[in-house]
Amino acid sequence: MTLIIRNRTIRPSSRKATSTSYKVDTSKVSAADKLEVNINHESKSFNKKYLFDGRDIGKRKSIHFKVYDHGDRIEIIWSGVSPKSKSSVLKIMVQPK
Repeated sequence: MTLIIRNRTIRPSSRKATSTSYKVDTSKVSAADKLEVNINHESKSFNKKYLFDGRDIGKRKSIHFKVYDHGDRIEIIWSGVSPKSKSSVLKIMVQPK
């Protein structure tokens, strides 16, 4: 079993407002592998990690998700596949004394 990591950045500054779909390459993910997809945002404090089982991805060349920015929160909707788990990646900020 191999852990395969893919990173995607939500970049509204370089996309049309109607372009909400993002693709993740899975062509090299086998049924025995695990896939970790890390998604962040170019200008907002958003970092999420999604974990997938290779058996669920099958022989797909890619998986897709849509991004909905509701202003105060960002929603990720996966198409055709569901993550086994998701977690927030916490950023620790140090307050000045």
